[in-house]
Amino acid sequence: MQELEVKQVNRDFRIQEAFKTLRTNIEFTGSDVKVICITSATPNEGKSSVSFELARSFAQKGKKTLLLDADLRKSVMKSRYKRGRVRYGLTNCLVGKVSFEDTLCITDIPNFYMMFAGPVPPNPSELLGNARFKEIVEEAREQFDIIIIDTPP
Repeated sequence: MQELEVKQVNRDFRIQEAFKTLRTNIEFTGSDVKVICITSATPNEGKSSVSFELARSFAQKGKKTLLLDADLRKSVMKSRYKRGRVRYGLTNCLVGKVSFEDTLCITDIPNFYMMFAGPVPPNPSELLGNARFKEIVEEAREQFDIIIIDTPP
């Protein structure tokens, strides 16, 4: 498991409260909800920011949380939210080069883990549509209370 420091972003109190409200609404949908995908219609609508803040909110509540960056073509997570070196990502795991554990990053926020997208592959939709991605999500379900997946638009 890789360790990293999350870049600190100034958060307005109202924004924090909005994400707490969203988190609470999700919790009221039932205890069997463990995987949430965040997407958008077009690029630059803020889905990665929403994914990150929602995952952070769950982690702050004490839920063991994984933010999985599945936007394989145009990921912004690595450049926006990390300090430190990340060796492997989701694409490395999808092609079988490394294990699930090797791609996980533990952050300096308690209970908050991230899996970055990794190198841009020539065939992102095929990688996400294969059986290995389903296996990764199932493995994450066993280890985490909540999984937030930042998907492509």
